[in-house]
Amino acid sequence: MPTLTADQIVTQKHKRNFIQFGGARPGNPVAYAGQDAQYLAIQGVGLPESGGVDPIWVADPRRIGSYTLVGRQITPPDLASATLLLRERHGSIPRQLGKINCQFNLYELTGKCKDLSDFQAGWSDYVLVYSGAIVTDKDLGDRSAWDSDDAVEDSLSLVLSDVYPIGALGFGEDGAAQIDREVVDVVYGTQIQCGDCGPPNDGTRWAYAITKSSGAGSPGLPAEVQYRVDGTANWIDLAITGIGATADPTAIDIVGDKLVVVVTSENAYYYATINAITGVPGSFTKVTAGFVAGKAPADLYVAGPRATYFVGAGGYIYKSTDITAGVAVLSAGSATSNDLLRIHGAQDTLVACGQGSTTLISNNNGQTWGTTPAAVSAIALAVGAVCVLDNLRFWVGTLNSGRLFSTQDGGATWQEKAFSGAGAGNLYDIVAATDEVIFFSHSTATPTARLFTSWNGGADFTNGAPRILNMPTFNKANRIAVPYAASADVAANNVLLAGLSGGGTDGILLEGVAARL
Repeated sequence: MPTLTADQIVTQKHKRNFIQFGGARPGNPVAYAGQDAQYLAIQGVGLPESGGVDPIWVADPRRIGSYTLVGRQITPPDLASATLLLRERHGSIPRQLGKINCQFNLYELTGKCKDLSDFQAGWSDYVLVYSGAIVTDKDLGDRSAWDSDDAVEDSLSLVLSDVYPIGALGFGEDGAAQIDREVVDVVYGTQIQCGDCGPPNDGTRWAYAITKSSGAGSPGLPAEVQYRVDGTANWIDLAITGIGATADPTAIDIVGDKLVVVVTSENAYYYATINAITGVPGSFTKVTAGFVAGKAPADLYVAGPRATYFVGAGGYIYKSTDITAGVAVLSAGSATSNDLLRIHGAQDTLVACGQGSTTLISNNNGQTWGTTPAAVSAIALAVGAVCVLDNLRFWVGTLNSGRLFSTQDGGATWQEKAFSGAGAGNLYDIVAATDEVIFFSHSTATPTARLFTSWNGGADFTNGAPRILNMPTFNKANRIAVPYAASADVAANNVLLAGLSGGGTDGILLEGVAARL
């Protein structure tokens, strides 16, 4: 029997802390406690699961003066809280002695046999993210004494927007036996349940992908949906009723209870109803209503069941308020005549991008559109990836020369983000699981696909260990999916990649999951 070591259990010696003033932003570096920040310790962390659980009673029909429990009312939880202790260093004014008006983030690295001062690579177990810390009270403690020489210690009471872990993502191939063509796009299901309305689902159990057709040659297999409803690596083929034998879909997403597949070559989309209990899609219906000839859709963004946006050829932008009934034109190429490739949004802001370095912004749910100034527009490249965090913060990436840009002021100015291999190949997709956790996919000119990730809002990106493990060699990752409907700890630690295998003909679905005990 193997001998247990003294380090089977995590202790405080296995932890180090970082702070990021201003919160998770690409321009806000993290500072290591005790080196380029004050010495700090995080204590008294409170993570309310619910605000309270109250009984729901009705009169017992069989017993006078008795009651029957028919349900429980769960009230919303309070925000997370913690206490931040700081010991003052010589040589500067401690920041905590002044006003701390802006929020900040804390990061707690956990691991052994590692250099815990290395924010990206110096952990082995997990990183605990303390998001959106706001100081509510400060206690500067005992500042001087007659006969002691204790360390001067300051205590800050914090309220946090969230606290969640990120771990090592181990990758494996899904649906290898079923998938024999390039996978164009993938999406997690939106169902979250504890088992009282069907099988338990944390947001990762259901997933849906779309493949290309096999083309005009023999055997001439049409594009199809691949799906799973059990959270495993076993996926099921589903034919798209009525799709042309050589038609290639470009996007897949979920609108309410409808699975929607965009097919540019048919100037249409197809939808199928997802069974609310099983997750299995039904038969597909083709919709062409509202699309203009020669201005076919290429991508969609789902703001809600009654607000789905499509972008397409000639700068055309469409909106559907009923996915079963078609679309209406929002913009008839008035902002650009270039082909639009991608669209994403948050709150009232939409960002559409495409050929000729086009990046369009709407701040009123698509009623009007304008072009962005400066950096992105000055680069004659196709903008093929976009991710919107809020009305001020966007990310875009370019095809043909793989470059990454961000804005923190709604597109008024842009900053290029350097990464290993930037300036060559293609950047295909960008997604944000949380404010902190961002992924993007890049393929080198070879081509070789790579997945980059950040857990501090894009201040740092890495495509290596310990966060990214067991990544196989393949050509490209067209799209990235994270379980948006899930809690932060689930969304940050599960990811699906849809792409092209290393051989250049077969499709590939990769799933990255952080281990949990």
